[in-house]
Amino acid sequence: MFGILAFVVETTLMMLEPMYQTFKGLEANETGEGNLDPEDWRRLLIHWIVYGAFRAVESLARPWVPFYDVVKIGTIVWLRSGGSDTVYQTIIRPFLVEHEPDIDQWIEQLNRTRDTVMSATAALSSAVTADPDAINDGESEEMTIPEPVIPSSGSPVAAGPAVTANPAEPVSGELNEEQRRKDQ
Repeated sequence: MFGILAFVVETTLMMLEPMYQTFKGLEANETGEGNLDPEDWRRLLIHWIVYGAFRAVESLARPWVPFYDVVKIGTIVWLRSGGSDTVYQTIIRPFLVEHEPDIDQWIEQLNRTRDTVMSATAALSSAVTADPDAINDGESEEMTIPEPVIPSSGSPVAAGPAVTANPAEPVSGELNEEQRRKDQ
């Protein structure tokens, strides 16, 4: 029962109303009609920072806080009635200021990793979708294909010598005449 109520309160107070206010501010900024004052923008930005932290901590707190949904409803109402600024000024801002260089370095590393993965993915995608003849100027390359190993009764299995084949020519699975004589 309280879970559904907590969901409705969170969705209404922490997402829909602030999302709409952010939309109104952005639209007013775009059109130049009745722009939000800096204090309203500051309040909205603090709200989104605190709400992001709230959601991050929520999954950790849920199993450990008795009557979690009731506590969540109370916390949301308190945050929306001015508690967000208190949480931001006393917990979030000092933490971010203290760890800002580390966080910036972590984000930079994350961005470099993302760029590397994106480059590798693009290269791999190009290689997979490319025309093989266009890659090697239409010339077929020779490749080495090992001769098939056919075990004979009572003799150990050993690989025969490699055969050089042109990929444009089909490779026969039959043994050549010389190989047949050796096996007999």
